[in-house]
Amino acid sequence: MSFKKLSFLYLVFILFLFFSSPGKYVEHYESIAITQVELNSRLVQKLKTFESTDPNKLRLKNTTFECMGVLDDLKSKYAQFAEDNLIYGDKIRENQFAEKEIRKGSLSLVFKDNNKKYLTTFEEVVGRSIKSQVSSLKSYTLQEFDDVTFFFKETPNGVINSLFEHMKTVYLYNTITELFREKIILPKYEQILLEEAKFIQRFKRLLILGDQFEMTIQSETGQVPYAAVNGQEVSLSTSDSVYYNLTYQPTRAGKYSIEVNLDDERLFTGFEVKRPEFRFVMEKSSFDAFVGQKMLISLDTQYFPSRNVKFVSSRAEVERVEDKLYVTPYETGRFQLSMMQGDEILDELILYAHEPDNIQVGLLDIGGEKSSLKNANRLESLNTFWQVVSFRMTLIDTLGAKKSLRSATRFLRNDLREMESKAADGSVLIFDDIKLISKNRGIVKTGMPIVLKK
Repeated sequence: MSFKKLSFLYLVFILFLFFSSPGKYVEHYESIAITQVELNSRLVQKLKTFESTDPNKLRLKNTTFECMGVLDDLKSKYAQFAEDNLIYGDKIRENQFAEKEIRKGSLSLVFKDNNKKYLTTFEEVVGRSIKSQVSSLKSYTLQEFDDVTFFFKETPNGVINSLFEHMKTVYLYNTITELFREKIILPKYEQILLEEAKFIQRFKRLLILGDQFEMTIQSETGQVPYAAVNGQEVSLSTSDSVYYNLTYQPTRAGKYSIEVNLDDERLFTGFEVKRPEFRFVMEKSSFDAFVGQKMLISLDTQYFPSRNVKFVSSRAEVERVEDKLYVTPYETGRFQLSMMQGDEILDELILYAHEPDNIQVGLLDIGGEKSSLKNANRLESLNTFWQVVSFRMTLIDTLGAKKSLRSATRFLRNDLREMESKAADGSVLIFDDIKLISKNRGIVKTGMPIVLKK
């Protein structure tokens, strides 16, 4: 009796498991499609090496690539459909794409015509038919179906990519078998570590978005290397058939995988792309920002792109010298310093400029050099951001009498020079009420007085 109860419970458990997870097998097709893509990439490399003077054989080769291109377009349409309709999770078990877009939609004709084009070319070049593999297929009960019905009747969304890759394999297998007159033998590679890859030149493992990834591959045997980034083949440039250059422009931040196949060796490695950041070396920077005074920011250049980067501010003058920024604020208050690439703002730094300290003013001769009172030509700010626009000169003689004259420019007029020349030794000259204006924004400040004894 206990055994019967136990058997009954096992039966209930099995039925519960069966009815609670129907269609779970579909999930495996997404991984299968990845393997199929890898297989087809190897077959594509094989077919690319075929050369012939027979125009018919070249026609078959080219038609194969054209038909595969149509399948890639269909894959792109499914990818867009999956994105628009949020096809993930349980939705991969549904069959909207196969039924609505292909069997009952316009893509049915595209799929049929593509198969017909390949079959026609294959039959004309080879002289035999392979309809049983492409357009007229039989089930395990030997019932015959056309290609659209056989592949897409009630087919789950998660199987679509695998079917398109399957058709590619059919095209490639038959074309390669016929053109090379040999069975397909996929190349075997010995997987190696980066340290063992003598054919790889040094490359940067960490990039900032906006920089290009560059790698050089050396082929001593003359074989053309195969390279892929994130599973997509990338073209290589060369000038001597020995050194091949891989150049890739990342479009987003994240981790990227690299595959390189050369001779019998296969390398898997990668690099990482980070978003640009406005970083600086704190101990080598000064953040006391004052209007009209240069502030130093020592950049940490590894965190922003190495090309076409500029630093700008609408409220400060910015000068870059290698890894240093010299920032001169135009006015007091909060201001932004932007790191840009072209018209795009990559990052920003917020700073604050204070009122400047008392601005020092000196006497300059006609050549712009510091001078004594005897040879002085004008008053000038020692900080070139400011310019003297007016001042007052006061003479206090030895008896304490005062006399003042005002200049509406920075220059020592003749009447000022005459008053100074007639003053007795021991008299005191005071230059005060010195008005200065900033060279960019017209800010007016007062300079430090100058007191001289004759």
